[in-house]
Amino acid sequence: MTENTQLLETRVLECLNAGATVRDLVAAAIELLTEAINILVLQVFRKDDYAVKYAVGPLLVGAGPLAELSVRLKLVYALGVISRQEYEDAELLLALHEELQTNPNEYHFTDDEILGPLGELHCLSGFPAPPTMLDPAASEDLVLMQKQRYQQIVRSTVVLSTTEYLVRISAKKAFTDDLLLK
Repeated sequence: MTENTQLLETRVLECLNAGATVRDLVAAAIELLTEAINILVLQVFRKDDYAVKYAVGPLLVGAGPLAELSVRLKLVYALGVISRQEYEDAELLLALHEELQTNPNEYHFTDDEILGPLGELHCLSGFPAPPTMLDPAASEDLVLMQKQRYQQIVRSTVVLSTTEYLVRISAKKAFTDDLLLK
């Protein structure tokens, strides 16, 4: 792992861990994904100042055809810069982000409404099994502690998997020799 990759990974981890809620984590993930995709899209286009100012700029801002992240994602996927699984994960994160923006409910990482969509991510290898209470006479404090512990385990799993995914996307280069040979 290069020093730049380590710095990027640290930055992504800090951003994802900054928020306490599911909504915060997903919003941070979308912000970081947007940055990474923007860099890839800019790599696709010509680099001279005239092209960037008069041709590329209007495509990417305001009502330009590439102003929306979902359209830029389709472009980098269609050009072979990101894989199908990376594209599908990005679309899933976008859909979850939109749902969380329109839904006023505050969800926990272990809620079915969150575990379901997150469980479909390719970048996430899976969640650990939820704790099972063997002793029916266990105190409420113990049950609460186990639920909180599981909540933290799921959150950590999501943060680490999302970090790896975002670092991988951010480290891509458009039109490298590897991409041209595919």
